[in-house]
Amino acid sequence: MASAELPIECVCCLHNTPIIGPRICPICGHAFQGNGWDGIDAHWRAHHEDVRRYEEFWKTMCDDHRGL
Repeated sequence: MASAELPIECVCCLHNTPIIGPRICPICGHAFQGNGWDGIDAHWRAHHEDVRRYEEFWKTMCDDHRGL
């Protein structure tokens, strides 16, 4: 694993991203408008693919941060 890569766990938990309130990008703090994570896929792919591929980010996000 390269030193810039995060371990395979919830990135939101790693960055202490709040569970309550508007959904916030754990990397840059962008607050998403609307219902939940609307727009996270486009945002992540445009700005954070160097951290982790979007598919891995979403797959490893915990249920609390997904809002399940």
